[in-house]
Amino acid sequence: MPDLSELTEEAQSLARVPIFRRLEPHELERLAREVDQVNFKAGETIFNEHDRGDSLYVVETGSVRIWVFDEDVKEVTLAELKPGDFFGELAVLDRGERSSSATAIVDTHLHRLSSDDFQSFLMEHPDASIDVICEIAARMRQTNQLVSQRTARNINVEMEERATIGQRIADRVASFGGSWTFIIIYLSFLVGWMAFNTFVLVHYGHGEGGAQFDPYPYILLNLMLSMTAALQAPIIMMSQNRAAEKDRLAAEQDFKVNLKSELMLEELVRKQRARDVQMDQLNNALKVLQTSVQKDES
Repeated sequence: MPDLSELTEEAQSLARVPIFRRLEPHELERLAREVDQVNFKAGETIFNEHDRGDSLYVVETGSVRIWVFDEDVKEVTLAELKPGDFFGELAVLDRGERSSSATAIVDTHLHRLSSDDFQSFLMEHPDASIDVICEIAARMRQTNQLVSQRTARNINVEMEERATIGQRIADRVASFGGSWTFIIIYLSFLVGWMAFNTFVLVHYGHGEGGAQFDPYPYILLNLMLSMTAALQAPIIMMSQNRAAEKDRLAAEQDFKVNLKSELMLEELVRKQRARDVQMDQLNNALKVLQTSVQKDES
């Protein structure tokens, strides 16, 4: 580890940045002469999405929020950067527009390195280039995870994946208990039970009741019916609770879709009004031009 005590304050500050730690003291000093120092107040915008990317920034002190607008025209935070982190590298590397906006969360001090100086630095220091690539890959994974979490959900599929074994059984029981198949089978069982005790077993055995195991008024049958109703009621309520939760999630999803449609409609109306204003201005300009030409001809 080289001795950094004799370096300038700016060079020592750069040495604490992960992508610059492998540099020799003389390289840090040279880089320090190329880096500008900038300060931003809390809440101040460092750059906006679609701005031209002309510089890389490294956080010295403070904190920076990287964010974009989603389709609902709401701010989505992609990352919150702390001292030692860098940002703005994508637009610097491809010389395109900024893919996101950056705002200072608190009073922040940054190092700013121009696009040309940063690309020269990467070409001269392959090890630093690998560190930058690894950091970009980590941020892409984080962004992909965030996007996948915000994807529109299929409520039925999501509820099915989250269902426990007991909930699945409750749904099956409720579905079967509310079908004509269950009604026909149960009625057939009741009629068969009563007929078997009343007309068949009465002719077997000795005594007045014959061999009936549940004579009229069918106390055993009533007990079985009561137990069936007692067990079936809470199971059906469990299924109804899941159906209510599914309806709530579906209503929430519908609200988001309706809100998105409303915002998109408002944006279209705003653009149309702006076009109407431009057309009025153009028509007025044409009228003034026609009047001026007519005066010149006369």
